[in-house]
Amino acid sequence: MVNLGRYRPVGETENMNLGNPFGLPGEWFKGSLHIHSTKSDGDRTPDEVTAWYQSRGFHFIALTDHGVLSQSQEPADGLLVLNGMEIEGVDPQAGLFHLVGLGLRENPVLDQMSRTSMREAQNRLLAAGGLVIIAHPYWSGQLSKDLLNLDGCIGLEIYNGSCEVEDAKGYSLVHWDDLLAAGRRLWGLAVDDSHWHHGSQDAGLGWIWVRSETLSQEAILAAIDRGHFFSSTGPRIEDLRLEGRDVFVRCSPCVAVDFIGRGPHSRRVIAQAGDCITQVEHRLDAHQQYLRVACRDKDGGWAWSNPLMNVGSDANAGN
Repeated sequence: MVNLGRYRPVGETENMNLGNPFGLPGEWFKGSLHIHSTKSDGDRTPDEVTAWYQSRGFHFIALTDHGVLSQSQEPADGLLVLNGMEIEGVDPQAGLFHLVGLGLRENPVLDQMSRTSMREAQNRLLAAGGLVIIAHPYWSGQLSKDLLNLDGCIGLEIYNGSCEVEDAKGYSLVHWDDLLAAGRRLWGLAVDDSHWHHGSQDAGLGWIWVRSETLSQEAILAAIDRGHFFSSTGPRIEDLRLEGRDVFVRCSPCVAVDFIGRGPHSRRVIAQAGDCITQVEHRLDAHQQYLRVACRDKDGGWAWSNPLMNVGSDANAGN
């Protein structure tokens, strides 16, 4: 049974829609979920940060300063600010870790850089009423096995712009696949983790497109909790449908589309030289445990769907 958090749906019908926003009612809203300001170690004020993202077409952001809980702000001139914060500690087994909490009702009691387990830190954020995301595990040095017992987290950062720009450790896709292969349903998020130390080179690099009927903190967090979004550093996934064992994908012009599953149950479709892919079909392996789709454009940007779990015909026998 999937661990359902504060915003998670209940009921079998809603559970079937987890991780797939395509075809749902609503609009697409673009957001950035991991941002720092002068409230902690960022070099721009909160007002400067919100103005930067607003001017670039973002619909919502989350200010997640270290140990400082920001306050949500309803849309002003189209930009919604979610409340949030980033906490960090040193796990006795896994070492340094960072977690991001969104939609917190209160400030969790946790000293920064304290020696505490990741699970205890996760539980503090959950007790404060938030959604919990594992931040940049590749950069932090976690192994996939270190994350297996974090059953209260909704997802992990599969792309972190700041970690990629500064340290070449921005992608945590192997961690994601390891956890999915272990049966953990976790959403994948692309974020900036912007600090503004070198202008804006670590801003506007990774974001999510959320499917929601309204632009409010409650609605956006509920959609994120259900996995009703896809992540991107450039291209867009326009549609993803599963009919039996057949998968149909539409995307903005891309040079490759990946269908990723456990172990060898994966496939890459590559465009002909000088051409692009905008739609593609794929036949699932009968023993497929999960499926996620990734689309790459000619500039090297990626878009990632959230995973669809237990999609093989064996798992869906009788459906």
